[in-house]
This record gives sequence, C-alpha cells and structure tokens, in this order.
Amino acid sequence: MDYRIKDILLNNANVVPDYNWNTIENENNIVFPEDYKWFLENYGVGSINDFLWILSPICDNLNLNSFEQYKRMKNSYEIMKNSNLIEIEYGFYDNGIGLFPWGITDNGDELYLNYLNGSTEIVVFASRYADIMSFKMNITDFLSGVLTREIVCKIFPDDFVLNDNYFDSI
Repeated sequence: MDYRIKDILLNNANVVPDYNWNTIENENNIVFPEDYKWFLENYGVGSINDFLWILSPICDNLNLNSFEQYKRMKNSYEIMKNSNLIEIEYGFYDNGIGLFPWGITDNGDELYLNYLNGSTEIVVFASRYADIMSFKMNITDFLSGVLTREIVCKIFPDDFVLNDNYFDSI
C-alpha cells in the first residue's frame, strides 16, 4: 500500500520495535487495521508535532500502551456515562465491535478506532467528552487530511498543524 502520510509527516523515528502482529492480535482478540500497523512499523510510538501521541500495543510506557489506555479510557467513559455527562453513547471494543484507542493529545483528547461491522471509522473525543467527532476513513488518511488542512477536526487547536509537520519517537 502507498500511504500519503509519508510525504506529509517528517519521520524522526529512532529504532522501531519489531511487531509480531499475529501474536499480538491472537492473544488480545483484535485485528488492527493495516494502515495502523504500517504506521507503527515505520514511525513507531511517539508524537506528531509534540501534541498528538500515537499509542502502541507493545509500548512499555503504560501511558502510551494502547491496551493499558483502553482500560483507563473505558473506565473514565463509564463513569461519565453513568453520571449522565455523555450525550452520544459508544461501546468499547468487545468481540470485534466498538471503540479501541490509538491516540491521545496533550489536551486530553482521545482518538479511537470504532470497529463497525466489517469496517472502522475514526472517533475523536474532546477532553472530558465535551465534543465528539467521527470520520469515515482510516488512521493514515485522517492524519494526512488533518496535517494538510484538508480535514478540519475542530477539537484540535489551530496551531497543531505546522508548515513542516514532524514525528518524534520515544
């Protein structure tokens, strides 16, 4: 596959770990989208423009580990939902359907893959679930669109996108 993001996002990645996707997916009963796997294999774990952090299922840093963040985010979401503070309800990933995190921002925004019947979409929750946006596209298309300003995600601050966007790995 040819991913447009590689022409938009300068890659300052250090050594990218080896991902044994079959083992990761089988042990955790999830199949990750090909573009997410490609992104992690080519960029690794880190941040875009020191603001949007990409999560990984094998990251030792629990703040950037997608499985650890899944547990934390699901718990926070359930608390907010049970307090009637969420207007649009989503389910968290279970048996191939629902939300699974792939990114977070310095502002506390949460980025999810929403697994639907046979497809995925991007869902962005603003900090404290103040706003929710969804985009019917994959991760790399979403990132490419946001970084070229072809897509507006009003949850992100105006100064997130730079003239020379970059990725720094941890």
